[in-house]
Amino acid sequence: MKFDDLELKHVGGFSVDSGQVMIGDPCYLDEWQDWNRDKEPFENHVNKAGEYGYLGACGITLKDNFGMIGTGRAVVSTTGYGDGYYSVFAEMDENGRVAKLIIDFENEIEADDE
Repeated sequence: MKFDDLELKHVGGFSVDSGQVMIGDPCYLDEWQDWNRDKEPFENHVNKAGEYGYLGACGITLKDNFGMIGTGRAVVSTTGYGDGYYSVFAEMDENGRVAKLIIDFENEIEADDE
């Protein structure tokens, strides 16, 4: 498929229930700080922006729309359109390796399901 002169391959998609997405290495998930709503109010996200956890991700996306959390553990971003299902595409290099990942938050790229 073509999109802005790029050869893209549909590699899958993911569901969103918090209006944000995170990209990071799963080997660091044991360091992830879960949010316990019974012990900590959501409003604390303001003080936790940038920490490697749910409130840290929310603090960054609500303030700046995107940014890094956990000193390089992950990158977070709003989806721009809230909850939903978003397709992911890859641009491959000449050796067949993934060169770029593109998340289609606007559903503009038509997936060729092969």
